[in-house]
Amino acid sequence: MYLLEVLSGPLDGKTWTFEREITIGRDDTVAEACIGLDRYVSRQHARLHIDDGSIQLIDLQSRNGTKLNGQPVVGNVALPVGAPFVVGRTILRVTRT
Repeated sequence: MYLLEVLSGPLDGKTWTFEREITIGRDDTVAEACIGLDRYVSRQHARLHIDDGSIQLIDLQSRNGTKLNGQPVVGNVALPVGAPFVVGRTILRVTRT
């Protein structure tokens, strides 16, 4: 089980748990992790997918992009546990529960 946590942004401290996959976005009808208060987050912004125990971060062609280590995420990018990443103006991280 994994925990997606907002480190900084309009929902500071908010968390979501997930096992295999979670979509991050502004629209709660398509995103399990809804960040509706950040206007720079797209309707469907990014997805986290667990593949053989590693976390994959995928940008879903969002308008403002997803960043890891200050670099735009292109395709599937390995996300280390605990590493912060940015969607819109919100900083998030994934940890194990």
